[in-house]
Amino acid sequence: MKKTLLAVVIPSLFAVGAVSAAEIYKSDEGSAEFYGQLRTELKKNPGKEFTLGAGSSRTGVKAEYQLVEGIKVFGKVEFGLQGTGDYVMKNRLHYAGVSGDFGKVTVGRQWIVSDDTWGADYSYFFGGTGMRHATLSGARHDSLIKYNYDSDDFWFAANVGLDQNDTHQQLAEAYAGTSVGDLSLHFGGGTNTSKQHKVDDSLKADLKNTFFEGTAEYTLGDGTVGFTYYNAQLEALESSAKIKENAFSLAGTYSLTDKMSVHSGVEYVEQKAEGLEADKGNGKNAYLGVVHKFNSWARIYAEVGYAKGTTTGFTNKGGDTFVGATDVKDGESRFAVGARVYW
Repeated sequence: MKKTLLAVVIPSLFAVGAVSAAEIYKSDEGSAEFYGQLRTELKKNPGKEFTLGAGSSRTGVKAEYQLVEGIKVFGKVEFGLQGTGDYVMKNRLHYAGVSGDFGKVTVGRQWIVSDDTWGADYSYFFGGTGMRHATLSGARHDSLIKYNYDSDDFWFAANVGLDQNDTHQQLAEAYAGTSVGDLSLHFGGGTNTSKQHKVDDSLKADLKNTFFEGTAEYTLGDGTVGFTYYNAQLEALESSAKIKENAFSLAGTYSLTDKMSVHSGVEYVEQKAEGLEADKGNGKNAYLGVVHKFNSWARIYAEVGYAKGTTTGFTNKGGDTFVGATDVKDGESRFAVGARVYW
């Protein structure tokens, strides 16, 4: 389930109390808090044994202070907590900013606007195939300047990612949204260029991803249904090779009780290639899940997923045209269970 989407659209669902971080400093001028979440996930993928992992557990410190009347400064540093693998802690976020009536400006390592905004996907594990913004960026930028503005019925967000003399990706995005009664709408897009993007172990290429997204969500009682259309074009800048994508996501969530909800979604991604030996790749994806919140700091969730189709992407074919099937799913069913503890 993605960051800001449900908090904006359906804040009344699961209203069992706000999660409180551990306060480590407080004065009349501001405060600092230590926060985090531990995740445990058990997954079963086709042809594999059950795997148990830490998911994307994380911890961090955030602070906010009053600079002058009406102006605040703030910052956050966050680390991922990996139970196994090559590292125990790895930096996820590191940024500072200033806010006031003009909005909020943040600079540093942070999630990009299109990932904050997201779309019609309420899954914990298997959704999101129709969200095409993070193909090159992985949804985060190390040198990002971000602007957010929120009013009662309108919001706007934009960011620019600095390439730092081609050591980072070049990124620009802008999104806007509004609400009319129970209907929420947002749209936007951007462009992301990655110089010498690693396609595989033996090939690097200059790639560019240009994308547009529009989402409509309607809340009725204890339920919400959403639809997202994504259009993207991934191209190799040094050749005529390109992949055009159209993606459609339809999803919903419904609150059974104050603490339990169900969610489901179907997604379809259509890909057409030009100047490449592979000409298309279409993928279908569906999921169904349930979530139970014991209280504000603990929850469990389970989800089943089904995927079929081929994802086309750039790979090393030993020539000027590098494209192929980067992910093939032949009617695969998947299952996962997870738990989270917040502080």
